[in-house]
Amino acid sequence: MKKTLAILLTLAMLLSMAACGSGAQSAASAASEPAAVSSVEEVSAAVSAAEPEAEEPAAAEEPVVEDTSDQEASAEEPEEEPVEEEVPEVEEIPEVPEDRIITVTDMSGDEVTIEGRVEHIVNLWPAGTSSFFVMGAGDLVAGMAVNNAGVINSWAKTFYPAAGDVPAMGGTTPSIEELMALDPDLVIVHPMTVSTGYAQQIRDAGIPAVNINFSNYDSMITAYTMIGEILGGVYQVRLQKWCDMIAEKQAEIEAVTASLSEEDRPVVYYIAGQADSLTTTMGSNSICADWTALAGGVYATTLMDDPTATEVTAEELLAIDPDVIIVGGTYQHKLVEELQTTDGWKELSAVENGRVYTNPYGAFAWDRFGLESYFQMDYALLCIQPELAAENGIDRASITQEVMDFYKMMNGTELTEEQVGYMIDGLEPDGTEVDPDAAGAGMGQGGGRPG
Repeated sequence: MKKTLAILLTLAMLLSMAACGSGAQSAASAASEPAAVSSVEEVSAAVSAAEPEAEEPAAAEEPVVEDTSDQEASAEEPEEEPVEEEVPEVEEIPEVPEDRIITVTDMSGDEVTIEGRVEHIVNLWPAGTSSFFVMGAGDLVAGMAVNNAGVINSWAKTFYPAAGDVPAMGGTTPSIEELMALDPDLVIVHPMTVSTGYAQQIRDAGIPAVNINFSNYDSMITAYTMIGEILGGVYQVRLQKWCDMIAEKQAEIEAVTASLSEEDRPVVYYIAGQADSLTTTMGSNSICADWTALAGGVYATTLMDDPTATEVTAEELLAIDPDVIIVGGTYQHKLVEELQTTDGWKELSAVENGRVYTNPYGAFAWDRFGLESYFQMDYALLCIQPELAAENGIDRASITQEVMDFYKMMNGTELTEEQVGYMIDGLEPDGTEVDPDAAGAGMGQGGGRPG
């Protein structure tokens, strides 16, 4: 009891001193001196007994702990402002001025000067006509050598519905008067007429005329570069893109097959298929020989007495016994059936091993000329070196996607996977078959398929 009273008296003195304005130093000194207490419990009990009961303080709110890791990081490094994703700038395509004057050297070596925009073209070379429809320039074609379903097929009309309405000139050498009646800005002559001076006759009448000729990828790059320069604007951009794509694809496929030994390169016989003939081919100086070599094959005519021959004998072919046969042209599927059923031919290694393939076509045959020949390099690799094609991600699906992207870029046509499948299989855009012997028929269908 005495201890408790002592503690209370001490507290009272401290309070009194604080109340009377005693210095903080004196209070701190008194408080810092150890008290003679028996235990902490006794001090607590004494203080509780001496002080009036206080109201229970309100429960403190749980402190909100904020995650300051980002703030700490930003204190060390200034916070970067969000960067908007960069959108590639679309190259502005310059408009072709109406008063433009351009001079080009055509593929005969003739310098031709063209004044103003080229908006009306008479194209007298059927092999080149399809390219205008494929690249979205159908409106520029004011006339063509011939116009029937054998030349302008359903695929060409898919890309340019008015293709069948383009005036036909009745052949590759219409009269100057007929040409002048169409008031063209340019005439593209057939290569076979160059030696006759026909192009110069047209020029003498005041109409620019150029010779465009190609037989392989390199000469097509030259030809399409020139056409792009003549047309300018968006068509020049598209054709330059195509030339770049061709060069890149050639390098890509060549890199895949470059290390192949001669033993690993199968002999490939190509049947042109423009007529009902198993012995009509293209010579070693053709684009067909180009894509065969690129795809890792040996072109069959290079093993014959005349490598440039377009007609071979059955005896020559049977002696070579090709490992792969690729059949193009209108009669491709009929010829595949003949190969499979005709004595002598059906015993060929390519036939017995199931390595006979038809070749796709669009507005023009992939295996020949034109912008769609870009697809042939992948397709040929799939036929000739299927294992290498698979190792490099080339199959029917990849070709299908590439075809879809190509037409969308070139002319805005969005083909479905089903439609591209028809194209690869030699069918019409609606999936129907065509009789090659029918009047005005386009490409047929049937035969083997790679992949």
